[in-house]
Amino acid sequence: MAGKKDNQQLTFQYTELAIYGVLFLALVAAVFVLNINLSDESRRDSEQIFCATKQQEYWGRAYRSLLKTQTTLAEYELIMGDSTQLELAEQKRAIIDSSFHLYRRSIEVFDGTVKALDKGGKITLEGVEYKIDAVQDERARKYIMDIAGRWYPRADSLIGIAHQYEGTRKLNPDMLLAAIDFAVQNDELILADNRDFIVKLGELATERQNRLQTIQVIALVASIVVFALMAVRLTISLRRQAKVIQESQSQLVQSEKMASLGQMVAGLAHEMNTPLGFVRNNVEIIRENEKEMQAAFHSANTVLKDLVEGKYSEVEKAIPEAIKKLDELEKIGIVEENKMMIESALQGIDRIQELIVNLKNFSRLDQSMMQMADVNECLDSTLVIANHILKRHVTVHKEYAQLPKILCAPAQLNQVFLNLITNAAHAIEKKGQGNLWIKTYMSTKAAEIVVQVSDDGTGIPKEIINKIFDPFFTTKPVGQGTGMGLSISKKIIEEGHKGRIEVKSVVGKGTDFFIYLPMKTEVKEEKVFESVPAIN
Repeated sequence: MAGKKDNQQLTFQYTELAIYGVLFLALVAAVFVLNINLSDESRRDSEQIFCATKQQEYWGRAYRSLLKTQTTLAEYELIMGDSTQLELAEQKRAIIDSSFHLYRRSIEVFDGTVKALDKGGKITLEGVEYKIDAVQDERARKYIMDIAGRWYPRADSLIGIAHQYEGTRKLNPDMLLAAIDFAVQNDELILADNRDFIVKLGELATERQNRLQTIQVIALVASIVVFALMAVRLTISLRRQAKVIQESQSQLVQSEKMASLGQMVAGLAHEMNTPLGFVRNNVEIIRENEKEMQAAFHSANTVLKDLVEGKYSEVEKAIPEAIKKLDELEKIGIVEENKMMIESALQGIDRIQELIVNLKNFSRLDQSMMQMADVNECLDSTLVIANHILKRHVTVHKEYAQLPKILCAPAQLNQVFLNLITNAAHAIEKKGQGNLWIKTYMSTKAAEIVVQVSDDGTGIPKEIINKIFDPFFTTKPVGQGTGMGLSISKKIIEEGHKGRIEVKSVVGKGTDFFIYLPMKTEVKEEKVFESVPAIN
């Protein structure tokens, strides 16, 4: 009965944790969905504002061209009968042709922008095609409808006069006068509606963004609360289980604790730091993606701010870049990538939490400080830890030079050394028996210490040697490695110690790794790769 009750309690606890996990993932997913919506709506608003700005610009061009045509036509009619001014008359005629050509192009673009904002569609501006969504919000749409209400009844005649002239080079005085009357009477009204529309759209976009951001904050806070509850419940559950095990097997655990210490230390790099590796990698990817998202949102907000302040020339320069950034976010799928990275990181955190509970009584290796240390001593301590994988089939040869102490992070260097030694042991194991050479010496070309780790194992094929430092690249079977070992080693050496790592290999003969560490002797209180993932 007791066993059945324990099983029921365990099932209930797991169910509760599963519910918390689903809620947490749902809230995180909701935040990403909101980000997608915000990105889409920001893109749409930017395109509509861009279209409205162009509408204002091309209406002004058409209006000015029409007035210039009227003035030049009057001058032309005064001199057209004078044979002494034929050259001047031809000049005036050329000006009329140019003005009416510009008028036709401008009025057609203006007509396209009105239709695009009213009904949606594609417009071509300066050789570039844009797809514009129809304005849906009634508070902004009323301004577009005011412009459309004035324009649609006269659109055919105002466009038609341009086509008629280009076909015949003759102007209907009544049609020209009617077009000018319409332009004069409606110029200020159209421009005012256009300005009011841009301002209103900016206000609506800001209002919508503030509302979505509020919802995001609420969802994030809720997800944090759910995650905290889940962590508390998981911790309580694990502690209860640990207590039961401790009560029933305390003597066995105590007797085996020291015997398994060596194995635990060796496994710490694989079992604990490996998930830390891809958690850190995922977080870095998310951070870089977030910078791109913030840059896009900043560009959009800058456009809206300039529009509200009436800086239309700045708007025209900034809008294409803002649209480009928003389209790039949508094209490369940053939001979905972040979602995948978080889900993967959560799996790694779950693995780490389980390991921490089981290894809580042993030393932590997830922090390192820069200090003066002897590289030879680091190598010796690493060989002690790795002895259980070397002693059966590997003969170790050490050739250490007398080296000064250097400024480094010993624990992190140990991780690099352990990774290289472990990889060498595995390569030798495939051949049965072999040798491992570990050498240290001073570089003859620069103020550097060189650590050489060589083996006579199977070697690395040429087609993959350039990939071995790539994250997640591994030749090991599924479940035996994540492919982060050499990638993280490279980061520790190059980014943490400003050194470099190189490799040479011949298939069937062996592999040589060279680590170059600069001779730093200035002691600084700084951390190197805090919580660096373990070497695989």
